Amino acid sequence: MKYPYVNHENWLKLQDISIVKNIGKNELIFRAGDYLNYGIFVVEGCLKLFYFDENGLERISTFTTKHEYMDNWNDIHRNRPLPYSISALTPSTIILYPLEKMVEIFKQEADLLQLCVDLSQQIIQKKQEHYTVLTLKTPLERYAYLLKQRNEWISDISVTNIAQYLHLSRETVSRVRNKIVKG
Repeated sequence: MKYPYVNHENWLKLQDISIVKNIGKNELIFRAGDYLNYGIFVVEGCLKLFYFDENGLERISTFTTKHEYMDNWNDIHRNRPLPYSISALTPSTIILYPLEKMVEIFKQEADLLQLCVDLSQQIIQKKQEHYTVLTLKTPLERYAYLLKQRNEWISDISVTNIAQYLHLSRETVSRVRNKIVKG
């Protein structure tokens, strides 16, 4: 169990408000401009959060994979719509947690409040990691970083999607990958 400090009864409270969905490959779950009123836990599969830049190029903000959580607290508290879309890269099973109901439960239970803090820190850490990779690393260093820190992404996610995450062309990622393989 990844969060052993959460007691069983509180997991059941979350289960009571959960909505389980099976999502097909490439299925759009939420569109930019929608209001995301759910926390999303990926049971199986892989989701991508993406947007289109000023040149119309798709850019991926993050991937959310098996046993990871994502939400949009920042925009929810400001009553703003999503700045990105969310779709499934692979057939996926997700659990949606209505955020208003989650907040009510979390307010009552210290262990769930700690869970909220831990999940938020993980989301922030992933965003910071991505920002650092994009701003401080060369294309070769970006790909090498993924190999070291997110190797499962390299094996499970297409070169095109990796390129969109790294803000590089597909060709650049292929060249960098070949350079690393050849040593």
